[in-house]
Amino acid sequence: MVMQLVKGDSLEKVADYWHCTKKTVKKWADRFYKCGAEGLSDLPRIGRPQIYTPDIRLKVVGLACQYPGESYLPGVTHWSARSLAGVIAKHFKEIGEISFETVRRILKSHHLKPHRIKYFLTRTDPNFFAKAKKVIELYLTPPEDGVIICVDERTGIQALERKYPGLPMIQGHCQRQEFEYKRHGTFCLIAGLNIKTGRVFGECYERHTNVEFRDFLEKLIDLYPKQKLYIILDNLKTHLHSNVKELLIDNDIEFIFLPFHGSWLNQIEIWFGIINQKCIRRSDFKDKEMGMELVLQFVNTWNTNWAHPFNWKYTVNDLAKLLGFEEQIILPKYSSFIA
Repeated sequence: MVMQLVKGDSLEKVADYWHCTKKTVKKWADRFYKCGAEGLSDLPRIGRPQIYTPDIRLKVVGLACQYPGESYLPGVTHWSARSLAGVIAKHFKEIGEISFETVRRILKSHHLKPHRIKYFLTRTDPNFFAKAKKVIELYLTPPEDGVIICVDERTGIQALERKYPGLPMIQGHCQRQEFEYKRHGTFCLIAGLNIKTGRVFGECYERHTNVEFRDFLEKLIDLYPKQKLYIILDNLKTHLHSNVKELLIDNDIEFIFLPFHGSWLNQIEIWFGIINQKCIRRSDFKDKEMGMELVLQFVNTWNTNWAHPFNWKYTVNDLAKLLGFEEQIILPKYSSFIA
C-alpha cells in the first residue's frame, strides 16, 4: 500500500486496489511518514492476543489460492471453509487444529471467496482499445452527417409449444407454466437500433447467412433514404461476405466493427435483453411462423410505446481503467489437473 503511494499512485487508486477507503490508506501513509517502517507494525491493544500468527494466516491464504485437486483433494475443483480446515489439520501439523469458522474469517479479511467464480474472456484483439474507443466516441459524440445503427443477430430463438395450458396468476400464487414442451425448430431475429431515437427495425428469418443479412440491410437502407448509415456490428463472417461488400459499394454505409469479444459495447444487446424478458422467455409458439409474428409484434409495440435512447455513460476513461485493472492480473500458465 505504502509502496504504491511512493511510486506515485493516488489515494483513490490504492484504496480501490485494496478494497478499502481512502481514509484507511491515508492512516497508514501518515504512520509510515511519521515513524518509518516501525509505524506499520500493530499498535499495542487490549484483549486476548491472536492465537494464529500472521505467518499462519498467510499459509491459510496461500493454500486457499491453490487448486485442492492438485495435491490434497483429487477431483475437487474448489475449496470450502470446512474442507480447507480439514486439510490444514491433516497436512499442516505446525498449524494444528483450526476451526472452519476461523478459516472463514481469515478468508473474509483478505476478500477471498473460493465458493464463487466469474467467467471472463481472454482479450485476443491487439487493437481492442482503439476499436472500442471509436465505438464509445460515436455514442458520446454522434456525427451530424448520418445515423448510427447498432446491428446484431439474435440467433437460435426456439419455437417451443407447451404440452398443456398454463395456470393464471391468482392471489397468493404466481402464474404457472407447463414444464414439458414440443420443439418446432428455431429462427433468427436480425435487428438494428437507432441510438438517437431508440427505435428498432427487425426482420425474422429461418437462417442467418449473408443472403438474409443483405436482405436486412437493403430494407434498412430503404428505411433511411438519402442518409449515411454508421452501422456498428461484430466480426461475424456473414458481415464480411463479398455479397454484403457489394451492397456497401453502391450505398453510403460505413461499417464500424467491434473488437473481438467486445459485443457488450453494442447497444442492441441491451434491447435483446429486454425482448428476451418481455416476449421470448414466456412465449408459447405453435410453430416458427407464430414465433416470428409475435417477435415482430413486440418490435412494433416497443417502437410505439417504449422506444427511447439508452443513457450511455461508459466513457473512454472507464475503458482504460478496466483494461488497466485487467493488466494487473497475471494468470499462471498451467495445465488442467483433471485428466
